[in-house]
Amino acid sequence: MSSHIATLSSVLVVLGIALVVRLLVRNHAHMAYASVLVAVGLGVAVVGTDFGIELTSDLILYLLLPTIIFQGTLTINVRELRHDAPVIAVLTLVGLPLAVVLLGAIGTVAFGFELGISLLFAAIVLPTDPAAVLSLFEEFDIEEWLAVTIEGESLLNDGVAIVIFSSLLATIQATDRSVADLATLSGIAGFAVDVAVVGGGGLALGVTVGYAAHQLVRRLTDTMAVLLTTVVVAYGSFLVAEHYLHLSGVLATVGAGVAMGAHGETHARMSDPEHTVQEVWSTLSFLVTTVLYVLIGSATTTAEFVDDWWLILTATVLVVVVRVITIYPLMSSMNLALDQPVPLRCQHIMVWGGLHTVVPVALVLAVPDSIARGLPLDTMVFGVAIISIVVQGLLMPTVLDLTGLADDSGVDA
Repeated sequence: MSSHIATLSSVLVVLGIALVVRLLVRNHAHMAYASVLVAVGLGVAVVGTDFGIELTSDLILYLLLPTIIFQGTLTINVRELRHDAPVIAVLTLVGLPLAVVLLGAIGTVAFGFELGISLLFAAIVLPTDPAAVLSLFEEFDIEEWLAVTIEGESLLNDGVAIVIFSSLLATIQATDRSVADLATLSGIAGFAVDVAVVGGGGLALGVTVGYAAHQLVRRLTDTMAVLLTTVVVAYGSFLVAEHYLHLSGVLATVGAGVAMGAHGETHARMSDPEHTVQEVWSTLSFLVTTVLYVLIGSATTTAEFVDDWWLILTATVLVVVVRVITIYPLMSSMNLALDQPVPLRCQHIMVWGGLHTVVPVALVLAVPDSIARGLPLDTMVFGVAIISIVVQGLLMPTVLDLTGLADDSGVDA
């Protein structure tokens, strides 16, 4: 059997498993499809079945992630996104770097890592997952502004986290794991400038490409031409930014998708071809995330999970604790300036809705062996990813019920 036939067979097996899962959970409103998929994939790993598909960083970042991100930005409510922009910006630009520093410092004690490795682990594991967040919020009736806020944070902080990760990795490689230079004022300033240039440059490139594409598709009536334009924009902006200009490919795709979908009345004036194209992207994103979740679960090494269970559990708890430490104080401070303060019960969902799956897995797979040097980074990140989406995902309906947001028409309390 040729490798192509073997790969196709494996993909069909994965989709077959996903179909069975979908049929089983379709009548269970309080059961997250994505969470069950990962759990099933983990069961496949326990049994010892190998799908024959290697989960690599390039596969996730260059082939699969742009689809997930672009679909999310095309369908997001742009008007609501603009309204929630200050909160999203604070969570991403202040909350994420603060969380990385906190978890990095704590990790030197909790995990026994050197500071550089601990900061790198924090940058890997902390980005929230747009695929998981979007899939959960599509299944459960979440207040739109809250969903847009959490989705917007997920889409943006992935790009910022990847830039932080890349800068940290380059520093560690250049200084043999030492990050002492970052402790100086000039080091911090230089690091911040690098992150701003790479991230801001990628976002600006994406917005420029997306706006130009938006003007083009408004004049097209051919559905296939609109679809081809979106594919070129989604993957072209990512590739040009990431590979050729060394900017943030994720933020380029985010900017392109938001600008391309930024209609005057937030999708109300979309043409029929644009509606059709959005349905195509939604289908593609669904298929991509379906395969990803099963593969993430099945790619685990159960023996290493058993050996390092305490590290995994500690990391999972600390990730949630660090999110708690950053979300509540930041939102309390923001509420002093917001016309419509974010209620405490909504902050609970912002904390619990921070799932850490696809991007953390992609980043940890990109860490060179010379940096990891036998440390269980892979095992810890996969463990956090699986516990995050399975436990937090399956308990999301319960959390929504407890906060009174499950079927709420308002969030004033």
